[in-house]
Amino acid sequence: MGARVLVVDDSASSRRKLVLALRNLGHDATEAASGEAALAQMAGAELDLVLLDILMPGIDGFAVLRHMQADPALAEIPVLVISGLDGDADSVAQAIELGASDFLPKQFEPAVFRARVQSCIEKARLRRAELDHLRQVDRLITAAERMESSTFHPDRLGLTEVAARADAVGRLGRVFRDMAEQVYDRERQLQRNIRTAKGTALLLFMGVMAGLEAPISILLYAETELALGLAFWVNLVAGLICFCVALARGKVGPLTHTLLAFLFAWAVLKGLSTVIMLEAAGRVTGIMLSIILALEAFTVFLIAALMRIEETSTRRFLGLLAGMAGVLFLLVARDRIEGVNDWLWILVALTIPVMYGLMDVLLDQRHPAALDPTAGVGLMLLISAALTFPVAVLGGQFFVLSPAMGPGAFLIVFEGLRTAAVYVSFVYLIAVAGAVFGSQAAYVSTAAGIGWSILLLGEALSLVTLTALALIFIGLAMVGPKREAEDVEVRFVPRRKRTGQGLPPAEVPADPSSAQERMP
Repeated sequence: MGARVLVVDDSASSRRKLVLALRNLGHDATEAASGEAALAQMAGAELDLVLLDILMPGIDGFAVLRHMQADPALAEIPVLVISGLDGDADSVAQAIELGASDFLPKQFEPAVFRARVQSCIEKARLRRAELDHLRQVDRLITAAERMESSTFHPDRLGLTEVAARADAVGRLGRVFRDMAEQVYDRERQLQRNIRTAKGTALLLFMGVMAGLEAPISILLYAETELALGLAFWVNLVAGLICFCVALARGKVGPLTHTLLAFLFAWAVLKGLSTVIMLEAAGRVTGIMLSIILALEAFTVFLIAALMRIEETSTRRFLGLLAGMAGVLFLLVARDRIEGVNDWLWILVALTIPVMYGLMDVLLDQRHPAALDPTAGVGLMLLISAALTFPVAVLGGQFFVLSPAMGPGAFLIVFEGLRTAAVYVSFVYLIAVAGAVFGSQAAYVSTAAGIGWSILLLGEALSLVTLTALALIFIGLAMVGPKREAEDVEVRFVPRRKRTGQGLPPAEVPADPSSAQERMP
């Protein structure tokens, strides 16, 4: 394959002679009549060789050599000096010192010309191959340092070009890439297991605590039927607990308009669901309420599917139908269910999981990353209490919380503590595992709610309730949580960092320099 050669000479006859000689050798030759024109043509061009005259008006050959050596993009181009200064050894030496690869008199022998041109071109090609080799090695070193110093993804290590080479560096690149992919797969699976373990632990804790909501609400309503007042005090106590904890930890930050809008929407949903829960608690059994709350998972899936943030499938759709069948079964058999005074309250109670589902999706999609969960929950609950207060006063349902209330005061404080723990845990759960996985707490909270209702309220399970519960649980299993995103970065921990032993660190430059700096 011919080389790209630039001929620089102020003599038109000399340029024609050199160009013809080069073309006879199969090379692509261009010409420049001055040093200025030569430097202009070199900018951005990919040259294999420059044939340079020394004596030229304006910028002479020595000045061109100095400019080329000062420019890293031109310094690697070999220069064959061709000049009439045959007997001037000092000029020849100066040209070599300035970076010229070789010297040839203008009155040259064709065989000598061919040998020296080919030698310069071959040296240039070998040099480029060496520099390319070193650049690829730099990429391997950079990839290794990236793996050791921070999180990484195999596709972002820049090894594609290295691995595509057919030489030894390419084989090393492919081995390194394969090892990086294996480490990535192993660490990603470990992250997934850790995330699932954290999510499951939070889900179990939250589910058990959330299961207390229905029986505690029934006990509260038995103490006082002032649902608005109860909702105010429960949310106020829970909000103060969370806010004081966040304040003590220095986690309360500035409030923006966007943040306030988010907290207001969350607070409205929380306040409405609390009031409806307390009102329904006086008409529906704890077991029935616990089963109804299991519909939260279906609501989340349905909303997420409609918003296109969840994939839909036949299996998940059938799961949704199974859950709905369980609820319809409860409604049809309402006359045979002990403890239900008015079946319309079952329909009212069905709005609670809808609001819970809206809260789940709101947290998943709009919760600000910089908002501390404890501070966010505290502020939301305080806003909810503030919104409920005037309604309770105007509705004649406000009361003063005092020790004189006896068990009622204790239950309100306990419910405040429980609410704070559940909501903070749930925000963490949403952050760790997503809204749909978080909504699977309905499994645990329903089972726990039934257990707590039997234990605290003395209720009993009927065949109808068990049948409806089975249908809902089957539906929950079919809906399931969404698959986690796979495009994540992982951290590689070298063996010596894990054990504190092993070989000393490899001598790798802290800041890999260019291939030019590695050259002998």
